[in-house]
Amino acid sequence: MSTLPVLQLLLQDNPNLFTTEGLSALLEDCIRLKYPERHKFTYPSLLNQQVYLSLANLGNGSSEDEEILRRILSDPKGWCMDAPAEVNVGAKFYDMGKMFGPRFGTDLFLYHTVRDNIQQLQKRLGISGVRVRNISVRVRPRRCRWRSLSKRRHRLFSYPTEEDQLITLDEDRVTLQQAVPEIIKYFVSLVQMQPAYKLFLVDQEEQKIPTSVTAVENAASNVVIAEIYTESYNSSLTGANCWRGKSVERLDPDEIRLTLHLDWDENEFIFFEAQHPDMSRFPWTDTTAE
Repeated sequence: MSTLPVLQLLLQDNPNLFTTEGLSALLEDCIRLKYPERHKFTYPSLLNQQVYLSLANLGNGSSEDEEILRRILSDPKGWCMDAPAEVNVGAKFYDMGKMFGPRFGTDLFLYHTVRDNIQQLQKRLGISGVRVRNISVRVRPRRCRWRSLSKRRHRLFSYPTEEDQLITLDEDRVTLQQAVPEIIKYFVSLVQMQPAYKLFLVDQEEQKIPTSVTAVENAASNVVIAEIYTESYNSSLTGANCWRGKSVERLDPDEIRLTLHLDWDENEFIFFEAQHPDMSRFPWTDTTAE
């Protein structure tokens, strides 16, 4: 990746470019380039198309580069021409470019090239592919002898998780695996807050099967990565038995989900979900609702 002048320019936008957060923000900005009015850029220099093309090692007048772009623009399926017959389904995917406009193929090609270059830079500099995620869940107030209600307090937790668009380095794997026991312990503590959340195992068909804390703890023995995230919604009825949910932030979330990765190739998972005991948050489960 011979883009030293461009990197120096991006460093002026953000001196923390060469960190996990800095590279992640750079990739996020690249994704948002199609919708600049909806995004606050960490690296506003990217809005100059020449800067973005330089990150992809393109735009320097190379006839080879121009030919690549011309072919993608004229026939998005052309990328798949050399693919074996069993992956012809891929060509159908590129047909979707017609839904997104004539630049769909070019935009996707450029982003993947930029991402690959940034990942090479990350690996060469030894920048971690792991970031810290913070979770804050409110502990419900309890009655006590000397007050009518105790103060609300937050149960805070921070843990390492993979940065989606970056490479997970070998040393990162140690960090992620060592964090698993504490993540599971934290999830179990949230489930057991009173009144207790309802706990489910989610199968491959996304069916929710009631389960126990013991099942969660037993599943931990073969886990290499564990992740927690929360979801809360304001739901409205939009038609007969049709609900639309708008994501909102709640300190006592509607759902707390635990994802357990059983291998580094992300082929095997176990999913657990804890559901808030207040069923009014899930109006679509009420069979009497119209």
